[in-house]
Amino acid sequence: MSDRLIDRGLKMENRKRKHRLFYQFLISHILIFAIPFTILSCVVYYNAVVSFKGEVESSNMFKLDQLKKTFDLMAKGLDKTASRISIDTDLTPFSVRNGSYNGVIAKDELATYKDSNVIAEEIALYFHGDDRLYTSVGMSSLETFFSSIYSVAASDADKLIMDLNNLREPELLRLSSVSNKQQNKILVYTVPIPRNSQSPYGTVVFFISESMFTEFATPILGDFIGGVYISDSKGDLFASKSKGIGLAEADIRQLISLYGDDGVYNALIDKEQYSMMRENSESTGWSYIVVMPTSQFIGRVLEMRTFILIVCTVVVMIGISIAFLLSRRQYRPIRGIADRIRSLHALRGNANESKHELDVLWSSVESTREMIEQLDYQRPIVREQFFFKLLKGMMKDVAEIETNVSRENLVWRGESFFVAVISIDSNEYIPMQSREELLRMLSVVPLSNAIGYGVEMTMEQAIVMLMNTDCEPSGMRQVQEAATSELSYLFEGCCGFKPMIGLGNAVSALIDVNRSFIEACAALETSAKSRSGSILFFNDISDWKERHDWYPVEEQIRLVQSMKQGNKEAANAALEAILLDLQEKDSSLFMFRCMSFDLVNTCLKAISEWKLTLLKGHVSLLTEFTSLEQLRQAMTGMIADICNQVESSKQNKNQELGERILRYIQDHFKEYDLNLERIADHFQMSLSYFSRFIREQTGFTFSEYVVDLRMEEVKRQLKQTGQPIKDIVAGVGYADVPNFIRKFKNAEGITPGQYRKLHS
Repeated sequence: MSDRLIDRGLKMENRKRKHRLFYQFLISHILIFAIPFTILSCVVYYNAVVSFKGEVESSNMFKLDQLKKTFDLMAKGLDKTASRISIDTDLTPFSVRNGSYNGVIAKDELATYKDSNVIAEEIALYFHGDDRLYTSVGMSSLETFFSSIYSVAASDADKLIMDLNNLREPELLRLSSVSNKQQNKILVYTVPIPRNSQSPYGTVVFFISESMFTEFATPILGDFIGGVYISDSKGDLFASKSKGIGLAEADIRQLISLYGDDGVYNALIDKEQYSMMRENSESTGWSYIVVMPTSQFIGRVLEMRTFILIVCTVVVMIGISIAFLLSRRQYRPIRGIADRIRSLHALRGNANESKHELDVLWSSVESTREMIEQLDYQRPIVREQFFFKLLKGMMKDVAEIETNVSRENLVWRGESFFVAVISIDSNEYIPMQSREELLRMLSVVPLSNAIGYGVEMTMEQAIVMLMNTDCEPSGMRQVQEAATSELSYLFEGCCGFKPMIGLGNAVSALIDVNRSFIEACAALETSAKSRSGSILFFNDISDWKERHDWYPVEEQIRLVQSMKQGNKEAANAALEAILLDLQEKDSSLFMFRCMSFDLVNTCLKAISEWKLTLLKGHVSLLTEFTSLEQLRQAMTGMIADICNQVESSKQNKNQELGERILRYIQDHFKEYDLNLERIADHFQMSLSYFSRFIREQTGFTFSEYVVDLRMEEVKRQLKQTGQPIKDIVAGVGYADVPNFIRKFKNAEGITPGQYRKLHS
């Protein structure tokens, strides 16, 4: 039972891992939707708060403006009332003071003015220097009035009496009441009479309840929290109405002093944000201020949260559904590809069902990349091997040749082929860039009357061009001369000097092109007698030495050149051609033996020049033959031995070159500028050939081999020295220390510091 549960759990875990890509798609699409939606929601929400706040502020500014206009009209009404009193004949100082009858008339007149005024609770008339005050209820002394009728603080009363005698402009004062009966503070609006006079004789006093102002101001707040404040031209508050806030009068005065112009302001009081709106009256000098906490605007917007949440929930559900559909649509083709790859892996017996789609695809991509790298690495080798076998005469199957031609995309113009061997003088230095550019240009060379395909043969210090043309045999010489001239021109333009070029005779079939190659190489053998830039034709060489009573000299040259290249088949073919000619000649026995010994001497001379060893068994056979067949057997054995020694010598030279290159790398691997180009240039090789040569010699690429040398040197110094890690890494040719440390950790599983501690 427990095993079944474990298997079921493993299957569920594998299923989750396999479909992890779908969940990644889903989460990505949800995030793509959620991030802008969240940002947009925040922006909309913020704009809603700001918009709502702006609307409230605009509305309050409008209400403040209406309140200002209302109070301006009231103030003008009070001024007009004062002006009418100043010109009323029944209220002159003389009329009021003389006789009780006139006092009664004055009282009635003041009562009439009071009744016609909306906001004044009482109207009083005071004459400078007098100690009496005339009101709508009668005459009383100042002391009696401010102690009995309007009970105010003594300090306020004294200040008011002083102002009554010295007043030159209308003024509004707030008096503090000391009576429990009066719940509101009294506002006193004093107007000197006559108006605009430099020496007024009296003052009209309007007594106004503060509630009169606050009742007009209360509707401004509505159901919001805040306060309405009215100040005079000096900034002193004379009316206020607040709801839900407890700002001190000092805070309000500070706001009034900081923000003196009309407008809307954001103020910070006790770490709380407030919105302040202000309107100033030009006629009275009064200021009307509304102060409201900003947080309540957010609260009002939050009251809509139910509707907003419903809308957001619907949008989110729609977004998730769309994200699910999009994820499923994008996941299906990827899953199909991954399943196909899994099925192919299953056929090979290396399926891994636990991998999810990305791992499967990544593994497939890596395998493809490695395959492409192998193909890129093998492609030049395959082409070189094809050319090498073709030129050496090792390909005898026409179908195989056609297959290789098709694979390498070689296009022929005609049925005539010849080989041009471009000799690279070892004494001439060719920079790496020039060498690479030359090989690139000569890989495919479309000429005027021919097309050529080039390949480098490093061991022969030459570039071999396989040329094809459609010209007739009679015009072949002219075509060869034109083609080699163009090749020479290309070479000179890239390297700065003209090369020596050897040309073989044209052949009619690609399978016989090795004959032309041997002839071209043989033509270059005369380079000691020729100057740089010469074009050497094999026909010219054979014509110099041709004798009609002797065996064919051109076959002798082919024989020698074939042995020099270690080509047994070509050498035996040349030998057969010579022996066949000897057999067909009607020569005396003496001439036959002379030509036979000349042929043997040619081979012995080659052995001596090439510093090869002649086996003792061949000596007796070459000197004691009595028939053409015995000569053939003796020569065939000697040719085989010579070719074997030549091939062995080539391998030794190849090995010696490899040792020199590896020794050079080991001597210079600590240098920063050591790279593939530098070493290839030093040994005068192409980059592609050198890269393949290093891999053949070491089994690693150049970069891998150098990194391995540096890694081993770093480990040695970590174990044997106490140098700082940075200095050790820099000392082995690494400028990027962090990059090397990552490579070290990937290779060893621990950091250099941990490696040192482990081996200390």
